[in-house]
Amino acid sequence: MNEFTQDELEGIVQAMSQKKPSDEEKAKIPLRPAGNYKKIVKVGLTPLLGELPRPLEELTEKEIQDFENLKVQVEVVFGKAHLHLNEIAALENGSLLPLEELCDDLVDIYVNGLKVGRGEIVAIDGHFGVKIVSFTKK
Repeated sequence: MNEFTQDELEGIVQAMSQKKPSDEEKAKIPLRPAGNYKKIVKVGLTPLLGELPRPLEELTEKEIQDFENLKVQVEVVFGKAHLHLNEIAALENGSLLPLEELCDDLVDIYVNGLKVGRGEIVAIDGHFGVKIVSFTKK
């Protein structure tokens, strides 16, 4: 353990005896005092023991089943529109919002907010669906 110098100890005692700053004062305090920092240290973090990813073939049957039962949010974006704020403020029930794409264009498919592919709108037995045309591979 490093030993403190007398000046450092006095600085600590002085800092402890000062009144606590208000939230407004805290917001004005820089996280790090301004200065010329020449030595930048890159910190490397290692995974904790047992936190390394395992190959898929080592997963147990229960882990595979749990993985297969995960639910995700799937969104299909039919079209998009760019509006000014005054146009958005004027929207009300019954307003028509014109889309900038034709309805026969492909739609974007998102899973948990990440675009995963494109598809086309189809109607089957009175229900709408999306026929997947392409997947985005990462």
